[in-house]
Amino acid sequence: MGNQVCTGGKSEASKQYAIMDPETDRIFSFRLRSTHGKDLKTKELIIEALVNGTWEKQEASFAMPGFRQYLVSLVVCQHFYLIANAKEREIPVQEVEGEVTITTGKDWIMKQFAGTFTLGLDPAVSAANATPDALKYCQERMALCPVSKNLPAGTHKKITVCVKGEE
Repeated sequence: MGNQVCTGGKSEASKQYAIMDPETDRIFSFRLRSTHGKDLKTKELIIEALVNGTWEKQEASFAMPGFRQYLVSLVVCQHFYLIANAKEREIPVQEVEGEVTITTGKDWIMKQFAGTFTLGLDPAVSAANATPDALKYCQERMALCPVSKNLPAGTHKKITVCVKGEE
């Protein structure tokens, strides 16, 4: 999985790669926002999908199309692994904002996953542990999410983890 550590909020999720065919590919856009307590337990996680030009909150239900459930599970799994590993590295995450773009071919087989996750750190706690090496560790571990590990062979994957406000 291609990874990049960055600072600031520069999004990789919206970049289009050469593998895309605008005539036949399907593009799915998601965004997420989460807040976390001092123990990094998730207080709130909101995931939205861009549906017909409008951002719609996603909540699992029998009415949600099955493929969208699969894509949402991929976004949730990435978030879970990000927070679990930030906790392991003692990175004081207070909030996360994420953008994810998933591209499939006309046959619905995934071709590309691109996600940018921007961490807002707790200002009351030292951010000394939010080093480039620690962020790199988190994004490498995100690739171990079971949903990610089961993506089709050849899927182009790019995860970027940023710290808000460091430009």
